[in-house]
Amino acid sequence: MRTMTLPRHLRRSATLVVALGAAIYAAYPVVAADTIKIGAVLPITSALAAYGTPFVEAMNMAIEPVNAAGGINGRKIELIVEDAQASNTVAINALNKVLQSEPVTVFGAALGTQVLAMMPITEREKVPLIASPGTRRVTQQGAKYFFRAGTHDAVEKENWTRFLVDDLKKKRIGIIHVSNEWGYSGRDNTTEFLQKLYGLKPVSIASYQLNDKDYTAQIHQMVQDGVDAIAVQGHPVEEALIVRQLKQQGVSVPHVGSGTLCMAYQRDLVSKEEIAGHYCEAPDLLPPLNPRPQVQAFVEAYKKRTGQTPDVYAVHYYDAMNMLIAVMKKYGVDREKIRDGMKEISYEGLIGPYKADEEGNLWHGAMVMEFMPDGSAKAIRRYKPSS
Repeated sequence: MRTMTLPRHLRRSATLVVALGAAIYAAYPVVAADTIKIGAVLPITSALAAYGTPFVEAMNMAIEPVNAAGGINGRKIELIVEDAQASNTVAINALNKVLQSEPVTVFGAALGTQVLAMMPITEREKVPLIASPGTRRVTQQGAKYFFRAGTHDAVEKENWTRFLVDDLKKKRIGIIHVSNEWGYSGRDNTTEFLQKLYGLKPVSIASYQLNDKDYTAQIHQMVQDGVDAIAVQGHPVEEALIVRQLKQQGVSVPHVGSGTLCMAYQRDLVSKEEIAGHYCEAPDLLPPLNPRPQVQAFVEAYKKRTGQTPDVYAVHYYDAMNMLIAVMKKYGVDREKIRDGMKEISYEGLIGPYKADEEGNLWHGAMVMEFMPDGSAKAIRRYKPSS
């Protein structure tokens, strides 16, 4: 495939996230002995910095008021951040470094491939691991110490499959996905629900490699195979480029992106003119459009702090940190007590209730939104569990 230079506004936004990440990473050089230590192994730099840097800011927004009030039983909370970059090997090394500080809990990335690599270590060390990957099989490993703060693909893909077939009346579905655990999860769960619910199969499936910039071949395959709707599971920059290239190639069939398309729009990787008429899935409403007063207060505080608008995944990390804080206040700061508390407690977060199921999934909502010409997004299908 030919290479493509990122448009200037994509480069500027990506550079801002990476620069902010480098600043955050540099701010955590010292570990105090008397603090309650919480680890964070996230992509602070690299092409996947969107899956780490904004979440560190959100977690600190939860921690700072607690520390200002004296901490938990007189002990302040310290967030120990290590950069996982875009590599499982780097993530494992970062985790091992964090574990030397004996954290009571570790937060991981919203990336299934990294969480799956980290999970054997956190299970062996019996340290709770909290993260928000959508990859379905993350919570199918029998892990005792893992908690997922967001929605997984068995929920989101059932919802978007029903949207495509029931609401849009489409039956010739095409799937474009990145070639990693996240992409495979989107492909496999969509395929499963098409068959299970409607006796259908995808008429076209095309994959691409992480950091590809040209999707001409994949889009051409969709057209040649006669799809009447396209579902895409990728990362923010990729999904932004696919939206742009669908238009450039004159493809007008309905297109629904994963939650990272919502993320791409909120990071200014795609304009309101480009995204109008497209759909994305997400665990909940885009925070700026959420009418809850507490969400609006968070949005304003986050924008003042970072200069950026938070996506729903940043809210999940904020809520998950506050849930952890509530657990530590009630149950204590021992790893086993934290695990037990995370399993037992019901917590009302900014966007709604969190409660662990048998797998450790804490959040159970999903929706599909349509982007309007004025840049707003309208919720058009909310997840309802299969009967």
